Amino acid sequence: MRVPRRALTVTGGIAAALSCASLATAAAAAPTVISRGHVDVVGVEVEDGAFQVHVHDEAGGAEHAPADVVLEALPGAAYTVPGGSCHAFLGSAGDTVHRLPQVQDADLLWAGLSAHIDAGVLENDTFTLSLDGVSGPGDFSVYQDGLCAADTRLFDSGDGIDASDTTELDAHSHLHANWAFTEPGTYTVSFTVSGSLADGTPLTSVTEDYTFSVLP
Repeated sequence: MRVPRRALTVTGGIAAALSCASLATAAAAAPTVISRGHVDVVGVEVEDGAFQVHVHDEAGGAEHAPADVVLEALPGAAYTVPGGSCHAFLGSAGDTVHRLPQVQDADLLWAGLSAHIDAGVLENDTFTLSLDGVSGPGDFSVYQDGLCAADTRLFDSGDGIDASDTTELDAHSHLHANWAFTEPGTYTVSFTVSGSLADGTPLTSVTEDYTFSVLP
C-alpha cells in the first residue's frame, strides 16, 4: 500500500525534530572542562539550613555542580619529586608527578577550597571536609608549602584513607594548596562536608564526586 506523501513528510519532520532534541540533550550534558585560572574546587555555603557544595570558577564567573565539571591538569603540571623524607609521600626523588601548585600559575589550574557562611550559623563557626575516596591510576594528595611537605598534608590517599584525611575549616575560609597526582589519567575524588548548626543540630552531610583529568 502506498503511504500518502503527506504522511511521509510529517514522519520525516518528527524524526528530524527528535534527532535535533537528542543532539541538544547530548550537548547540554557535556561537562564543563576547566584547565586554567582560579577555581575553588570545594565551595561551601549554607542555605535554608542545608549545606550547598559547588565548584566556583572565579575566572569564568560561574558556579557549577561538581558532577558537571572536569578539572584538568595540563602537561605543564609535571613536577619532579625532590629528595628527602618530606616529599617521600609523592614518590622517589626524581620521579615525575603531576601537581596543581599552591602558588598561582597563569598556565595552570589554581585550585583552592572556600566557604562563604555567615558568622554564627555553624557551631564554632567551623565545618569538616573529609576525603572519602579516590579512584584512578595513582595516588592523590593535597598539601601546603611549608618546612616539611609531609607535615602539611590535608589529604593523602597514598597511605590509606582514614581519620587523618579530615580537616576542620573556618566558616569563611579560603585556602590554596598543592593538588598532586602520582600518575596521569582520570581520577574520581570524593569529598564529604559535615558540621552542625550553632545550636548543635547536625546538618545532613553532603558527599560530592569530582573528576580530574591529568594529562601526561
